[in-house]
Amino acid sequence: MTNTANHPASRTMEWNKVSLLGLGLLGGSLGKSLIAGNHAKRVAGFVRRNERIHEALHAGVAHEASMNLEEVVRDADLVVLCTPVLKMLPVTEAMQSYLKPGALVTDVGSVKGPLVQLLEPLIAKANATYIGSHPMAGSEQQGLAHARSDLFQGATCVVTPTQNSPEKAIEKIQHLWRQVEGIPELMDAKEHDIRVARCSHLPHVTATMLADWILAPEHGDQQAKLCSTGFKDTTRVASGSPEMWCDILASNKIALLNSLDSFEEQCQKVRKWIHEEDDAALYQWLKEGKSKRDSWLKTFNKRRLDQDVK
Repeated sequence: MTNTANHPASRTMEWNKVSLLGLGLLGGSLGKSLIAGNHAKRVAGFVRRNERIHEALHAGVAHEASMNLEEVVRDADLVVLCTPVLKMLPVTEAMQSYLKPGALVTDVGSVKGPLVQLLEPLIAKANATYIGSHPMAGSEQQGLAHARSDLFQGATCVVTPTQNSPEKAIEKIQHLWRQVEGIPELMDAKEHDIRVARCSHLPHVTATMLADWILAPEHGDQQAKLCSTGFKDTTRVASGSPEMWCDILASNKIALLNSLDSFEEQCQKVRKWIHEEDDAALYQWLKEGKSKRDSWLKTFNKRRLDQDVK
């Protein structure tokens, strides 16, 4: 395995070896944060292309990197799946036999229900334990080049244990996210998927719809010239990876369809108020939306600030 970085042992280290399967934005940021905090003696990264080995080491996201899955997974205390959601099952099937007994496996996927259902029994066959995770952190910018050690700072990091999950394993996965300055939140996998469909997946759909429709060629060049900061902020997430988001939306089909149905009902309600010139209802709706968003933003910023102070 290629290894060109020094990583001296320290009494503060709590993982002997962490294996990151995928070194994009989330995997790379997790590696950077673990190394910066001196939380692992070794961070190993699995990559698909040879040139990524040098990139990973140069970026400081891993102590060692390889295209050999067995080499990366072997002897790991913790394995974190950081691939696109639909690639997590085949990667797990490929690395299952390399897991050491007692190893912990988690992931950073945006959908939890299907992963928990498929991966928990598969990993249990290797005498290892899988507990799902989803750090609510990220960016429309993807890839190793954008990895940063503070990505998870103050971010809610959902952990989705089941009735089969050992308490000690749950505590260790929660501690992982605390180590990178995230805030762990225990949640049922199905409930997670319903909630994240509302607050993450639906907004991505609507942002993409707005960008695609407003900037359609038939609207002409002048349309784009009128788009300014409001349009930029509202459609920011539409710049995310199409491959990654296609996987996410397909994996959370039922919850997303239910959210779309509810959203369409809200659109019809607003359309009715505008059509009927019900300014009182329209004003009250705008007022409540502003109040809810302002309250959420205040709490969100405070949580980030509190974590930064720590």
